[in-house]
Amino acid sequence: MNTEQKLSRRDRNLAEIREKATELAERIVLEKGGDALHARGLAQELKISVGSLYNAFGDLNGVVRAVNTRCAERLSENLRAAVAAAPDDNRARVIAIGEAYFDFAIAEPRRWWMLFERDSDLQLDLKTQNLQEGLLEMLVTAGGGDPENTRHRQFFLLLWASVHGLVSLACRPNIAMIGPDVARPYIHDLVDAGFRNFPKD
Repeated sequence: MNTEQKLSRRDRNLAEIREKATELAERIVLEKGGDALHARGLAQELKISVGSLYNAFGDLNGVVRAVNTRCAERLSENLRAAVAAAPDDNRARVIAIGEAYFDFAIAEPRRWWMLFERDSDLQLDLKTQNLQEGLLEMLVTAGGGDPENTRHRQFFLLLWASVHGLVSLACRPNIAMIGPDVARPYIHDLVDAGFRNFPKD
């Protein structure tokens, strides 16, 4: 007997709702933006009650977390591909990750917004937390650090925060101080400045 057969009819229905609702919610986000995501609209399009939707996800935040997991997986794929294609050099690999992150934000603005702008205090689910931890370990390792070393982890978190800040400024249409074309080359400068202060232990 496989796992699906072991599930009750109710559990199978809830799993089906979660799958369909996540796909629909992701499509709404990509077509109309994250602000267009509402429980009542989702339920109407799925032809279910809002109560059934909440039974499957808990609340609308559960739907947002499911969409964000997909967005995070897409981002992870892009960053890991960038590392794999980068020259065998610590600095070059970190720059490749930064540029891939920048390019993701420009090419996938609504996915990026869901991950980093909408409900930024939203509690992440365990899957997304594990994904983020894996990305941090990848960044530390790519830069020649030790993922088990606290100072190395802090160093790369701070370096990443500076890159993220640059991306955030460049991606906001209401801030005209720095455009994407101007901002992207500064990733090299941020990484260079950071590596001059790389902890030796």
